[in-house]
Amino acid sequence: MRSAAVFVIAWFIAGPSSAQTPAPSLPSVMLPAPLARVLTDYETAWQRKDAAALAALFTEDGFVLSSGTPPVRGRAQIEKHYTGQGGPLALRALAFATEGSLGYIIGGFARAKDEPDTGKFTLTLRKAGSRWMIMSDMDNGNARRQAADGEPAGRVVFVCEHGSVKSVMAAHWFNRLAAERKAPFRAISRGVAPDDAIPPAVAHNLGRDGFDVAGFTPQRLEKADLVGAVQVVAIGIDSPLFAETKEVPVARWSDIPPASTDYTASRDAMRARMGALLDSLSP
Repeated sequence: MRSAAVFVIAWFIAGPSSAQTPAPSLPSVMLPAPLARVLTDYETAWQRKDAAALAALFTEDGFVLSSGTPPVRGRAQIEKHYTGQGGPLALRALAFATEGSLGYIIGGFARAKDEPDTGKFTLTLRKAGSRWMIMSDMDNGNARRQAADGEPAGRVVFVCEHGSVKSVMAAHWFNRLAAERKAPFRAISRGVAPDDAIPPAVAHNLGRDGFDVAGFTPQRLEKADLVGAVQVVAIGIDSPLFAETKEVPVARWSDIPPASTDYTASRDAMRARMGALLDSLSP
């Protein structure tokens, strides 16, 4: 059987009569009920932040190919990837096609129905019995993610004492969530008295969460890091540099458990704040 990727390319080249070719204005197209169910089930699960329900829409060997993150494969990893994610979502189809047990949907997404699309997606599908399952979900945002000078449109600075544990964890989780939400922000981590390296146990746990920190060197907080930032998050520390850049808001997370003794509790406490932080930054 041909791969889904070859199938999609072939259909675009051949231009089959069953495929929907959108006009320049890219209007929505009506999907057959079995395909429409894929989108409505996805919307519902995402709105409820139900990672298990989202993963159940995929084939056992399915992929999530989100912008800014490595590929995620398999239902268990997909559920883990989506845990804690979700919110308002409206999907619409721009084109679709099926051939036997393979198919695809190309569409756009927004936060609410009838709002302008904030991004677009491609779903490749495989039919299992009477139900269409997602083989791969690839998406990206419509907005430019980089400013003209090559820097992210909005920089968030996480600062902890040594720049090697909490700020590193927070920055990595923030960047993952920002990529999932198609938000134009990028986080960096800094320390007021930086260590030479990330502790091996923390690096190991971050690796288990899908973050490669091999070779990462903690960096000292400098005034230049704060100039132009949209947000500073001080995790259990203070710095005189904050007073020198009063135009940058400083959020203080003073009750994060120590990751050296309980990585999971520390991680979960920070992740619980990430959604609200992004909401406060995004229009």
